[in-house]
Amino acid sequence: MRNMLLLFLIVGSSLHAQRFPDRWVALNPLLDSSRRIEPGTLGWMHSLVGWGEFGGYLSGDREHAWIQRLGALIELVRMGERSSLAFASEIEFIANPDNDIRFNPRAVFWQEGFLFTHQIGTSYWQLGYYHRCKHDVDNLDIGRQRSLIYGSIVGKYLIPIAVAGFSGGAVARGDLYTIRLDDRTPPSDGEDIPNVERLLSTLSGSIHLRRGLADPWLGLYANAWMSANFYTKRPNSDPNAAGTPLTRIQGGIAAGIAITGAAHFRIGISYEYLADTGINPLPEASPLLALTLAVLNPTAMW
Repeated sequence: MRNMLLLFLIVGSSLHAQRFPDRWVALNPLLDSSRRIEPGTLGWMHSLVGWGEFGGYLSGDREHAWIQRLGALIELVRMGERSSLAFASEIEFIANPDNDIRFNPRAVFWQEGFLFTHQIGTSYWQLGYYHRCKHDVDNLDIGRQRSLIYGSIVGKYLIPIAVAGFSGGAVARGDLYTIRLDDRTPPSDGEDIPNVERLLSTLSGSIHLRRGLADPWLGLYANAWMSANFYTKRPNSDPNAAGTPLTRIQGGIAAGIAITGAAHFRIGISYEYLADTGINPLPEASPLLALTLAVLNPTAMW
């Protein structure tokens, strides 16, 4: 009952409006119990896991035709069985159809950081720091580009859940931004549009579920996330300028089938609404529907 209540609270009341490449997965190195570390001892370079995803957009906007996401988690040290320090890195690559082969590289979103995980009972607490940036690709000829930097202190609470035959985890997350840059060509700004240089914090929640369908090789999966960005009243560049607070909410849901084994091979459909795609100099909101293929290691992530 407690897990069900937490599930509804996360989905219904969480207030990532920034584009986080790892928004569809929950990294948790302590789920990997393949190598035992005795209490009071250290296990160096304990594990290495990765995931990848590729897909095409079925509907969206002029900038989204193809997507690729790649991620890796390197567990630097395991402290006993309940604490871990890891390094994580992810990229999200976007291509639009504006060239002869309808695959024109448009933008790359990249992040890397350190993540400390500690288990208390059946739940997990995480604290870390992520540095993120976004760069345009081959866009000098179109005369518009947007470069972003948004680093944040990250805190997460992860808890295992079971719902209607599905098992997995739920995550509550908060980001407090320490580095903020939003460089646009041509320049654009306004009190009613997102600007990373005014970005203060993000609160978000996500759910990651799996269910066996024809054991041991076939299953179902379902993911959902919801979040909001909170922007300060005044731009960093001019502390005396008038301004108003701004909040942007966004989210997504995905489901499909999974061929299961040491890794999961997933075929699915995802829908998400991004309040700021982060691509063009004038920020744009977009609903995006995609067909995706993904491979992930279930031993250290939901």
